[in-house]
Amino acid sequence: MLVGATDGIGLALARAHLERSWRVAVVGRSSSKVDRVVTELREAVPGGTVVGGVLDVTQRARTAGVLNGVLADLGQMDRLVYTAGVMDDGPRATGRMIDVNTVGAIDVLEWGAAYLTEAGQGRLAAIGSVAGDRGRRGNPVYGASKAALHQYLEGLRHRLHDQGVGVTTIKPGWVRTRMLGDVPGFPPSIAASRAAELIVRGLDAERDAFYVPAWWGLVSLVLRALPRPVFKRMAPP
Repeated sequence: MLVGATDGIGLALARAHLERSWRVAVVGRSSSKVDRVVTELREAVPGGTVVGGVLDVTQRARTAGVLNGVLADLGQMDRLVYTAGVMDDGPRATGRMIDVNTVGAIDVLEWGAAYLTEAGQGRLAAIGSVAGDRGRRGNPVYGASKAALHQYLEGLRHRLHDQGVGVTTIKPGWVRTRMLGDVPGFPPSIAASRAAELIVRGLDAERDAFYVPAWWGLVSLVLRALPRPVFKRMAPP
């Protein structure tokens, strides 16, 4: 099941799983987008099984009911990936980023944890960001929302370790999606389809955490090691 999969990395992940003969559930906020994506995926991968569900993760009271309905259509869930995310500006941006990137993710993943714990197997995952590794001048609220998600995923990983359920933190660098917009020439960016390929590979390997692409891990290591006065003067985006 992929929550937030009508665009960008989430949509690419839906197709990548479907091409690998997974039964796929696509959950998104817009009913028209979900219908369109389900139709496109069925046409792109004839014979594949894909179902859809409509959920605004900020409407927390509906989360469990909607996901239970999607699960009934899907039949079984072995992997849940939270791919929803926003990076906004404006007067309501702060609350929306926290609601979608952190609180909504926690609600969905807690629902998934309950199901997979009862099943005694499976994997939970969520799309974090290199922006959550250290505070930056460019949209610090977005970075904070992802940092909180990283911390939650680590704790959830420890909590579910003895239950047979794995938890993966995915940290993409610059991926060419609508949310990211104009991408600088360096460091280089990758297409969403390539990101999805790398993510599926990491999930299949049952990795606890990984960067996409892997070399972003080295970039992040260097940035985290910089003394605070140097980091402030550099002020990376």
